Amino acid sequence: MNKTVMAIIAHADDAAGMCGGTLIKLAEEGWNVVLLRVTNDDKDTMSLPDRTVTEQVNKSEFMEAAKLLRANEVVELGFVTDVLGDVSMVDLRERIVYNFRKYQPYRVITFDPYAIYEPNLDHVRVAQAVEEAYWVSNFHLHYPEHLTEGFQPHAVCERWYFARVPVAPNHVVDITPYIEQKIDAMAAHDQMVRNTLHQIQLQLKTWGRQVPMIDEALRGNLRPLLADFIRANGQYVAEQYGLGSGHYAEVFRVNRFGVWEDFVQKNSLPLPNEPDDLRNLPAFEPSHAQRLFN
Repeated sequence: MNKTVMAIIAHADDAAGMCGGTLIKLAEEGWNVVLLRVTNDDKDTMSLPDRTVTEQVNKSEFMEAAKLLRANEVVELGFVTDVLGDVSMVDLRERIVYNFRKYQPYRVITFDPYAIYEPNLDHVRVAQAVEEAYWVSNFHLHYPEHLTEGFQPHAVCERWYFARVPVAPNHVVDITPYIEQKIDAMAAHDQMVRNTLHQIQLQLKTWGRQVPMIDEALRGNLRPLLADFIRANGQYVAEQYGLGSGHYAEVFRVNRFGVWEDFVQKNSLPLPNEPDDLRNLPAFEPSHAQRLFN
């Protein structure tokens, strides 16, 4: 079993915000954490002078956040941000398949392609490309040029999906010991967080109102406001999914074998020289859709 987890994100701050606590926890448990960022975030600023400088600053802050998330490696695909809707899905998918075959992750964490109320098209396109890559990375006739480089077809074992509005969640991760580290990682994205708050500030202006806490944060230290928001969200998730007060959590829809889950749990045996890890893992309940179509 290759204990590599790959988080595939559209933008630099997605990992810390959506699954940061989980990544830190996995690293603490000995997992090899790989972050794959699809876009260059060359427009995510409220104050930097141009796209070149913005890309450089956001990359620097992303690398700092990656250290705080305990990532061992960062992969940059370099697509231009906010225009993935114009990119060939075949080209995007090929890059993801390539990295599946190169790193052979056991577990991939990314956006849920079936999530509702997702307004960011970059997120949607990444989710769709990854979902298709799960299938085609298995077949030697897809992108045979990868094989000439020495990479082999690879099937990801576990697909972990996150979303703004979770879809059929079946796994909650208690990140209470790591909540401050998650906040630190998110706070490392100074430009991107300021840009997000600035967007809210502009929308409030259109409404004819203001939030003094946002105005104050943008004039100085972002961390207090950011920490309050992340703690409140993590506590809400923990309470919603049964961990109780005083805990913080992140929630996922996990698919391993779908409708075959019960079958492989009962009938699988460890490969020679492999530990019996599968027996110790939870049997993730497949969703209704997976029962019908997987």
